[in-house]
Amino acid sequence: MSEQRTVAVLTEIKETSEQTSFGSIHRFCEELAQYGKERGLFFYVTSPSLYLQRIGYQWIDGEWAKRDVPPADVVYNRLHSRQSEHSPSFAELLIRLAEEGGAMFNRRFLHKWEVHRLFERHEYLHPHLPKTALWSSEDVLESFLAAFPSVFLKPIHGSQGRGIFCLERSDGGIRLRHSTSASTAIYSSIDTLASALRRRTKRPMIVQQGLELRTLDDRPVDFRLLCHRVRNNHWRVTSAVARAAPPDQFVANLARGGELMAINAVLRKWHTAPDAFHQKQLLKEIAMEAATVLALEAEGLYGEFGIDLAIDVHGHPWIIEVNTKPSKQTETTAASQTIRPSAKAIIDYCLTLIEEKE
Repeated sequence: MSEQRTVAVLTEIKETSEQTSFGSIHRFCEELAQYGKERGLFFYVTSPSLYLQRIGYQWIDGEWAKRDVPPADVVYNRLHSRQSEHSPSFAELLIRLAEEGGAMFNRRFLHKWEVHRLFERHEYLHPHLPKTALWSSEDVLESFLAAFPSVFLKPIHGSQGRGIFCLERSDGGIRLRHSTSASTAIYSSIDTLASALRRRTKRPMIVQQGLELRTLDDRPVDFRLLCHRVRNNHWRVTSAVARAAPPDQFVANLARGGELMAINAVLRKWHTAPDAFHQKQLLKEIAMEAATVLALEAEGLYGEFGIDLAIDVHGHPWIIEVNTKPSKQTETTAASQTIRPSAKAIIDYCLTLIEEKE
């Protein structure tokens, strides 16, 4: 362990002669660096290949400077690509980190089927889990369409609402919609539908019960709750927002054109003030329970989750999805705040991990 407490963010770095970019977390890394300095940390941003060369970027006098850096006591993994997590340099980094006594959290992506199976081990989460199965045959599709008016087909490794199909029974057969296309198609039988789906996707998929969600102006709404680990397996919600799907779309992800909204404003449109407060508290409790379960059950160390929840027309909350590398575009920050709560939560958790080793 280095003499000075050292924290590194691991991500993909684009380097040109004009600028250095950390992609969608660039601004977030500035906030981490600023708060890390306040807490007395040596902080830098690096990539797997740069880390092996002991090179990182430090925030110095308002800009990122490439420097020789010490080994990290804690690494916060923000690699955006599953391919990056399967690279030889990442594997070598893990070996190096273990030899040096360092820790990494959010070590890897958790896929949708894996998350569902982990949740299923805990009975108190069952009421909030849509019925889900691996898509293995036409029989699975047929049983789901017989049981529910609508069904979703999702890639288990998907993100940002990409590659999702919505299947709905109609008088003319089965209507098929796609999350990235405005077009629809009608299929007369399960066999023709399954054949078309297999042509359009080669990746493993889950089949999931469709939900009749509460809407605003006929647009489905879901909620992103950002959860951070405090210590041991205690979690707190640092950010909660609502997202409304674009008109005529069925996913609310911002990457697919969803609109960010204040959670309190949305709940107050549906409920009285006391009921809106209680509904928000319930969403927070479910999110923290979900985070606690995953941190307990999933292999590796996790300090941050983005939990996506939704409320159906009967007022019942559901767990829609979990993100192990949650977007940093969904947080609302007051004008007076230069460092958002989630950045402080990450640095504080890093310090907790370091203190536990000392």
